[in-house]
This record gives sequence, C-alpha cells and structure tokens, in this order.
Amino acid sequence: MRLIDAPSAHLSMPDPRRVSPSAAGLGTVFVSAVLVSAVTLGAVACGSTGTAQPDGRRAIPETPVYVMNLYAAEQGRADQRPADLVISEFTTLNGVTWRTWGPTRAIGTGGLSGSWCLPACADTPYAATVTLSGVVPVRGKGYFTRYEIVADLPLDLREQADLRGSVPGPESTGR
Repeated sequence: MRLIDAPSAHLSMPDPRRVSPSAAGLGTVFVSAVLVSAVTLGAVACGSTGTAQPDGRRAIPETPVYVMNLYAAEQGRADQRPADLVISEFTTLNGVTWRTWGPTRAIGTGGLSGSWCLPACADTPYAATVTLSGVVPVRGKGYFTRYEIVADLPLDLREQADLRGSVPGPESTGR
C-alpha cells in the first residue's frame, strides 16, 4: 500500500500493481455482469424475441403456418391442423390427425375421398397420409402450397386419384 498525502488525514489506497487475485476476480465478475446486462437490455430494446436454447443461443420465432381450407367455407379460410380438409376441387380428407405441423411441412392421416372415387368412397373413405409442404409467406403468415397423398387405392382409381398438386393459396381464393 501507498500513502496519499491529504490535508485532513492520511488515507491508505491499494497499489494498482499489487491487486490480489480475489479482488481482480471480483472486478471481473462485476464487469461481466454489467456486460451481460447491457447485451440483454440491447436485445430487448432492439425487439429481439425468441426463447433461449440450452446452448445459450436464441431461437428465431416461427412464423405461423396455415393451409387454405375450403371445407365448409366457399371462399376458404386460413386453417391450422384442420380435422377436415378440402385439399383440391376433387379431393377431401376427413378425420385428419396431424402428427407434425410446420414450419416447413405438415403430416397427417385421415380418410380420403373425392369425386374420382364416388360412389364407393362416400361411405368408406380410403386410409391416407397427407404431406403439406412448400411454405410461402403471405402478409406475415406462412401458407402451405403443395400436397402429396399416399393411400392404398384400387388399381383402377390410382390414375384418376388427385394425389399430388397445389393447395389453393389466399390469393387464389380471394382472401
């Protein structure tokens, strides 16, 4: 320690060249806490959202993903995980249970029917798995644009079945 000459008293100040490791660690902890607080406040001030991951990174929030559904809606509506889905003008899926939904695809199983299989499938739809994909952004939301259906169909219906194609989007339905 060195002494500082002051008119009223002699004060003892630590010599900056002789700082103990514990005092240095305390300063480092304080500086680290200040930096972490500044970074956190900066992220909040910039509008950063998302959730912290176990490795400390922040996840980018997912855009909500929808499918345009014409079931019981002539003009269509943006829908998520619909139990009943009119996938095209020829094909409908009923009782769909979705295993996955977004952000890039959705997979569900349900009963498949359509104008191409009438009258046989009206009362007994075919078991099917549908995959929605091709997400495009429209007014801040994502919309699936493609579908593919896998079903165990009789040979004579496979050529006529509407098993892959484009899902109507909000622009095509006037929404």
